[in-house]
Amino acid sequence: MKGITLALISTALFTIVGVFVRQLSTDYDTFQILFFRQLIFMLLLLPAIRKNIGVLLKPNKISLHLLRILGAFTALYFGFISVSNIPFSDATALGFLQVLFVALIAHFVLVEQITSSRIFTIVVGFIGVMTVVRPTFASHNLYVLSGVIAALGASVAVVCVRKVAQSEPKITLMAYQALAIGLMTLIPTLYLWRTPTVEDFMLLLLVGIISSFAQYVGISAYKWVQANIIANVEYVKIIYSLIIGLVVFSEIPDLWSMIGALIILISALIPLIWSHYQTTKEDSPKC
Repeated sequence: MKGITLALISTALFTIVGVFVRQLSTDYDTFQILFFRQLIFMLLLLPAIRKNIGVLLKPNKISLHLLRILGAFTALYFGFISVSNIPFSDATALGFLQVLFVALIAHFVLVEQITSSRIFTIVVGFIGVMTVVRPTFASHNLYVLSGVIAALGASVAVVCVRKVAQSEPKITLMAYQALAIGLMTLIPTLYLWRTPTVEDFMLLLLVGIISSFAQYVGISAYKWVQANIIANVEYVKIIYSLIIGLVVFSEIPDLWSMIGALIILISALIPLIWSHYQTTKEDSPKC
C-alpha cells in the first residue's frame, strides 16, 4: 500500500513536469531543458551529498548504476522529444509501453513472478489507455519511435533501481544520475544555448524542483513493492492528464475518455485490492 501510494504521487508530479516541458520545448532545445533539470537536481542534493560523501565514494553494483544512468538518459531525452513533437495523449500512450517492458525485464532479470492476475491488470490498463487517447500516430513516425525508445530506456532504469535500491541508499541513486546526466548534456547545451526569459526560467526551475521530488518519491516506492506492480500504477497518469487538460486547458473529455479512465482506475485498483486481500488472509488466524 505504501509503495503504490508513493508511486501514485510520483506519477502525478511527473505528469505536471511533462506539461511544463511541452511548453518550454517551443523555444528551447531538449538538451538545455534536460540540463537545467539535472543542474537544479544536483544543487538540491548538495547538502545530502556532503553529508554522505563517504557512502557515495564506495558504490555497490557499479555496472547496474551505469546501466541505470544510460536507461534514465535515454528515457528523459527521447521522452522529452516525443512529448514535445506529437499530441500529448499520443506521447502518454507510448509511455505506457514501459509497463509491458518492465514486466518482461523484471521477470527475466529480477525473476519477479508474473501471475495470470498481474498479466490481466496490465492488459486491462493498456486497453483503458488506448480507449482514452485513441492515438493516431499519423505522420509522426520518427517521434513515435522516440517514444518507444524512451519507454524502453525507462523500463531498464526502473528495473535497475529496483535491484540497486535493496542495497544502496537513495542519495546514491539520485546523486549518480543527477551528476552523470548533467555532464552528458553540458556540451550540447553550451552549443545550443538560448538565454531564457524570467518566465521561462521559472518554468525551468519548476521542472527541476518538481521532477527531483518526484524522482525521490518514485525511488522510495521501489523499496516497498515489486517493479512490475509499480509500473502498472503508471496507467493512472492518463487520468492525471485528463484532469490537467480539463483544469488548465479547458479540454472536456468525451464519453470514450470517461469510459477509458474508469477502466484504467479499475486496473490500478486491482493490485491494491489484491494486496489488501493477501495481507488480510495472512493475518487471519489459522485453525
